[in-house]
Amino acid sequence: MELAKLASSVVMLQVFDDQGQCLKTGSGVIIQESGYILTNFHVAAGGSYYGVLLEEDPEVCYTNELIKYNQDFDLAILRMGKHRAPIPVWQGTEPLVRGQKVVAIGSPLGLFNTVSDGIISGFRTVGERSMIQFTAPTSHGSSGGALLDLYGNLIGIITAGFDDGQNLNLAVDYKAILEFSRGIL
Repeated sequence: MELAKLASSVVMLQVFDDQGQCLKTGSGVIIQESGYILTNFHVAAGGSYYGVLLEEDPEVCYTNELIKYNQDFDLAILRMGKHRAPIPVWQGTEPLVRGQKVVAIGSPLGLFNTVSDGIISGFRTVGERSMIQFTAPTSHGSSGGALLDLYGNLIGIITAGFDDGQNLNLAVDYKAILEFSRGIL
């Protein structure tokens, strides 16, 4: 699958407290060539610094650069010192539709850069956030990962799933990403 190659622009994040203890792991998406990583606020929250694991790079890249965050959108941007190709954010030239095929890339349960596929099953509003509901399987640790269309565009940031249901997952949509990332993209 050609889209699986985009996994090199999705990272696994380790979130450390000020004592050097790893509190949790999650995922992130490189959105700008000079090391800007988009993730969820709930992934980055509580961290003093972060370990960034990149595909085909044995060295963990550490950063304490939390550039910006928005708790309402559940988005945050970190910056690392390494340069990588970004995943382009969908600009919304055509509307997304239910039944459209999607690919999810994240690190569920610490399984680095797992790729799964599914469809958009709906569009939801949670609080103030417009979300994409999708069926690609995800698990804890996928948060902050990429939800892609079949052309390799970032259409959402994987945010949540319902443990009581099967493949009921949500992603913050590209409109919120574009608004939040203004000035960086």
